[in-house]
Amino acid sequence: MNIVDAVNCMCDLAKGEAEQFDVIASNSHSEGLSVFQGQVQNTEISDSVGLGIRVIKDGHPGYAHTERLTKEAIAQTIKDAVCHTQWTEKVDFELPAPAKLPEDCHDYNPALEKLSLAEIKDFCIELEKETFARSADIKNIPYLGADLNSDFSIVANHKGLFYTEKDNSVSVGAGAVAVRDGVSKLGNFVKTSRDWSEFTVAEIADKAATYATELFGAKKIEGGKIPVVFSERISSRVMGMYSSPYIAESMQKGTSRLAGKEGQKIASEKLSLWSDPLGENFCHRIFFDSEGSLTRRVEVIKDGVFNEALYNLETASKAGRATTGNGARDFGSKMSTAFWNFLVPAGEYSSAELLKLFPKCLLVVRLEGGSGCSSVSGELSIGAHGFWCENGVIQHPVDGVTLSGNYFDIIQNVVGVGNEYYNPFSHVKVPALAISELSVSC
Repeated sequence: MNIVDAVNCMCDLAKGEAEQFDVIASNSHSEGLSVFQGQVQNTEISDSVGLGIRVIKDGHPGYAHTERLTKEAIAQTIKDAVCHTQWTEKVDFELPAPAKLPEDCHDYNPALEKLSLAEIKDFCIELEKETFARSADIKNIPYLGADLNSDFSIVANHKGLFYTEKDNSVSVGAGAVAVRDGVSKLGNFVKTSRDWSEFTVAEIADKAATYATELFGAKKIEGGKIPVVFSERISSRVMGMYSSPYIAESMQKGTSRLAGKEGQKIASEKLSLWSDPLGENFCHRIFFDSEGSLTRRVEVIKDGVFNEALYNLETASKAGRATTGNGARDFGSKMSTAFWNFLVPAGEYSSAELLKLFPKCLLVVRLEGGSGCSSVSGELSIGAHGFWCENGVIQHPVDGVTLSGNYFDIIQNVVGVGNEYYNPFSHVKVPALAISELSVSC
């Protein structure tokens, strides 16, 4: 049976087994290829399909899932979920009734169905040639390829809720190795969109080559506590690594330093942070979460104040709150919570103007590692590369430095927020951030 029939079958069989249940299912398709030295190195086509159920029996939730879409497998999955309810903590919430959703196909472009691997192959072979042509320093392009992805998902429950969502995209990227004076550097760039006409060989080749060669001639700087500007190229990664402290489940489990701090100032008044599922800044619209609850903008930080945490139905019930519509789950997992479109609203400065806020500063454009970063403690220790700037002017590249500090101090020390975003297609959008001081060791 197909995925729609499987969900209907699961809903029919689950009736009477528990007072509440919800089902989440997805069918994903991916195909792609990689190119090396003018030839297709490999191709890959993969499909993933499955459905999972959460039952609530006598107030206790139980989860199970299957990737076999047969009536027998679905019936056994329901039995497994009911069996697991005897081990779980009791919860008290009502699953949502169906609501009218906007008729929106914003996340799906049917024209991508006509895009062939042959066309993508020709683009990638030309991209390899053009990337080599950008600089004599480029000696190798070990990573170059494309992926075409599509996904169809369903959320359904015992109240007759049955929401569907379609999404597709195409990605092309290149990673180039440049060598100068015996020193090797790697630079890469990946572009993702739903519109194939937005892809040009020139854009991807230019950026891959630029990123591979931009850090040649790096010089040492004096370490210490110095001003740092996180470029919009890496600011999303910095902020995204520390998203879990804003989630109610983390607070309830004692793994967030923000527990009990809603309504308090935790950051610079220049910094705000939203979960923005319907925001016009994004190429994705999320109208409902994985529990079928309607989504809304959540202003998590508002002008430096921790305004509101993110909740799903279960964590909201424990806190005596309403869900914020941030329940997150795939068919093979239990319910959790996530940002839907992570946004730091744009500030008043261009990225170039942020550099002028300090007589001297380090502009960071690349990060390495992350094992020294903890969202629980807030500790940050990470390798970085970038440019030394004086009076707003780049002086020379810098590499091999380590940034050290604490995230909760960093967001208090934001003195300027940029107004440019790096990746138009990303679920995480953070402009450049100017930090008054951060420990830099060389």
